[in-house]
Amino acid sequence: MVMLRLLRAEFVKVKRTPFLLTHFLVPIIISGLFLAYYSYSPWNFDWKISGYFQALSCGFPIIIGLVCAMAAEQEAKAGQFQEMLTATKTKIVAYLSKLLLLLLFSFGAILLSFGIFSVGFIELLHEDTFGYQFYFIAGCILFVSFAFLYILHFFVSLQFGKGASIGLGIVGSLLVALLLTGLGDGIWSFLPYGWGGHFVSLWAMRASGLDLSTVGIGLQKGIIASVCGTLLALVLSCLWFWRWEGRKTEG
Repeated sequence: MVMLRLLRAEFVKVKRTPFLLTHFLVPIIISGLFLAYYSYSPWNFDWKISGYFQALSCGFPIIIGLVCAMAAEQEAKAGQFQEMLTATKTKIVAYLSKLLLLLLFSFGAILLSFGIFSVGFIELLHEDTFGYQFYFIAGCILFVSFAFLYILHFFVSLQFGKGASIGLGIVGSLLVALLLTGLGDGIWSFLPYGWGGHFVSLWAMRASGLDLSTVGIGLQKGIIASVCGTLLALVLSCLWFWRWEGRKTEG
């Protein structure tokens, strides 16, 4: 299958690059720091979970901007995107294989971070209010919520360069933080930067037994907006890449 062949080729490309190390080391460092702090922190259980989830949500856009920039610049250095543009008869397949690689590594990094944190939280700190399934589902929610941003940042990285992607990631992290405050009430459902942090926070609230009826409409709107928005972004990005002939100027 062409897609599997391209994915294997993409993996070989990133095998000895900072791209791979970033997805491996960052989750370990983040989880380790939180576990170290929570080992003596006076916070209660709910605050610790909320703090970890919200910190990941706020930092994620920066990481997305960075890794998408790495992936795009690798293609830029390898012949100004010509390898990517001519790898297959159908250009979109090459684009989707690169995007899929980004998403697979993202999913693996999230699961690694949540896995380390949950094992340390439950086995070492004996905070076993929630089981491992709770953290696994939370990781899946966060991954799906940020899929839109991967599509956005990969487009920005290809079209405008690494500086634009990283800069957008920094701005995005600030937006996530703002939307998690009262400023996000009523509008977070319609903004991609509001999805991840709110969805995992609501998942933690639900697991704690809190009544979500007061946010039911906003949650439903957020789910519909995230699913439709991500699918639309994917379609539009494929149509854009179909006509794209490479970056005209260096970003």
